[in-house]
Amino acid sequence: MLWKPVLWKPVLRKPVRRASAAPLVSVVLVTALLATACGGDDSAGPQNKAAADAPATSPPPPHKVVVVVDGKKTETMTTGTTVQQVLAEAGIKLGRHDLVKPAVDQPAGEIVKIVRLLSAPKLKTIKTPHKTVRKKSSSVAPWSEKVLREGRSGIKIVKWAYVPRKGKNGKTKKVRKVLAQKIKRKPRARIVAVGPKSGGSGEAAGLNWSGLARCESGNNPKAVNPAGYYGLYQFSMATWQSVGGSGRPSDASPGEQTYRAQLLYKKVNGRWQGQWPNCGKFLFS
Repeated sequence: MLWKPVLWKPVLRKPVRRASAAPLVSVVLVTALLATACGGDDSAGPQNKAAADAPATSPPPPHKVVVVVDGKKTETMTTGTTVQQVLAEAGIKLGRHDLVKPAVDQPAGEIVKIVRLLSAPKLKTIKTPHKTVRKKSSSVAPWSEKVLREGRSGIKIVKWAYVPRKGKNGKTKKVRKVLAQKIKRKPRARIVAVGPKSGGSGEAAGLNWSGLARCESGNNPKAVNPAGYYGLYQFSMATWQSVGGSGRPSDASPGEQTYRAQLLYKKVNGRWQGQWPNCGKFLFS
């Protein structure tokens, strides 16, 4: 058998045309938009509805605030809540050192106080004097004193600054003003025991001391002789101290001067001539 050669012919196929995806995507987007507009998206719908239904916020209603500047009151109607907002609406400007209460960043409340200062506040330590308390004591000699407890000064801290003040001529000047003060230590009183304010006794008490005083000083308890003699009976300082006196005789009371003159009379055993050589005779008039 004879084989015949067979010629191979390629089979030609028509190309398959693929559909474009663009129209499909467009259809999906349009469908989603329509669903959203019609409430088809359940997850976003309630939130969008709540936002749409929320009421619009309104500013707080105006309220009255009293602003006091250096003691001068001004009433203002404001919607501000903080001190800074209230002052801004009222057109009140603060200086560099001004004191404001409450502070500018705090709620204003019903009243705002301002103190105008020309300088920064400073602190100063001041000593406060103590008092002297005198207590009668029979254990202390007449017309004498005994210190039972020494006193001690107190200490306080003062906060001050310069403030503006108008003078009588209308011009503004700066003066010191105490802003605050704090007691750091209270003063402690000095306690003194005081003896009785009584006259002498015995023979000396019966003498004419008024007559002696009239002759020596003209009955002037404050009399001072340039030669160094003082008071009613013209004591020298040495003689005054010898009978328990302190300070100058002319600074003591008339009663004490008489008491110590009688002590002197007793001390010299009645020999008055050495003490009052010219006027001593009036003791017996």
